[in-house]
Amino acid sequence: MTDRSTIPRLLFWIIGISVLLAGCGGSDTEGPPQLGDWTLQDDGLTLTQELQVSETDTYFLGSVQDFDVTTDGHIVVVDREANNLKVLRSDGSLLDTLGRQGQGPGEFQDPTIVDVARGDSVYVFDNQLNRLVVFSPPPAAELARSVVITSDIGHLSGIRVLGDRFVGEFTPGYTRKEGLYRPTPNTWHALEGTSVSDDPLVRVQRRKVATSFGDEGAAIAYLPFGRVTRVTPGPDGRLYHGINDSLRIRATSLDGTTETIAHIPADPVPITEAERDSALADIPSAIRSPLVSNFPDAKPAFTDLVVADTGRLWVRRPPEGPDAETTSWWVLSPDQKTIHEVRLDAEMDLEVIQNRHVYGTTTTEAGAPAVVRYQIDS
Repeated sequence: MTDRSTIPRLLFWIIGISVLLAGCGGSDTEGPPQLGDWTLQDDGLTLTQELQVSETDTYFLGSVQDFDVTTDGHIVVVDREANNLKVLRSDGSLLDTLGRQGQGPGEFQDPTIVDVARGDSVYVFDNQLNRLVVFSPPPAAELARSVVITSDIGHLSGIRVLGDRFVGEFTPGYTRKEGLYRPTPNTWHALEGTSVSDDPLVRVQRRKVATSFGDEGAAIAYLPFGRVTRVTPGPDGRLYHGINDSLRIRATSLDGTTETIAHIPADPVPITEAERDSALADIPSAIRSPLVSNFPDAKPAFTDLVVADTGRLWVRRPPEGPDAETTSWWVLSPDQKTIHEVRLDAEMDLEVIQNRHVYGTTTTEAGAPAVVRYQIDS
């Protein structure tokens, strides 16, 4: 039992220690980010823009849904609006056009994903036809084969090439339920020919708001600043992924083995009132209430993930404000546990990083889609 005479003395010590701790740690001045055993390098990487192409005398890009790059620098672009592929030389000029609108061999209804792999062969996924179309390597690209994938797991929404194998992302159907909910997650599965493995490699989480269910199906709105699993193929035949509520990136092999590649305890970035109001401005009032009540306090730890051919991880950090003109990309070197920072235009989306070049997409001042290439100088 504590002697009553010691209580004032204990309070004195508690107050004294609290003041001392506040003096040592508390400050309105923002200090360096707390990154655990990772180090943020002072000397950032330097990028020099070499190419920006949107249209020439011989072509224009109606939309850039996806693209990939061959080993010798040819850029293969999925033009979803034109339902074809445009193969560009390294200087941006048109080398070839592959496919056209239709359902026959080498034709497309809705091309969405392209991978250049296996000796520069071109693999294109048609989202509407559930079909993988393969062309021989440019510059003499020709239709090689087509494969239709069917499964009772759900709708096949994408196929990626991993080494000498394929993986597919499957989307389950929506239920007639309104309000904020967590639907059955999308899942990634290994593919063996036209068969699909039962066990998922990765489960994709995302919170959604079902706004209405009509004759044309579900109308879906996403929670602003919500959390989602980012998934991308790596150069080592593994799927890299992470739920962006924290900066933890894992890699999963086709046998299901998962390894943590990077885990950085980055400080959360709070959402300002202006950013919250900006994000909700275009949301119809009828469905704004569940969004407001579930609105997160902090931004995601990252918003995009690209794995370079060297194994470096490029992660886009959250925007610094609703009108920010640039965003920060952290370039993670897992072996050294070092971070370099690159700042790019806020509208720049990176897609491919290989052979000391960075490729991305943006929008021109006229509002047209464009492909951009940078040289990595350091």
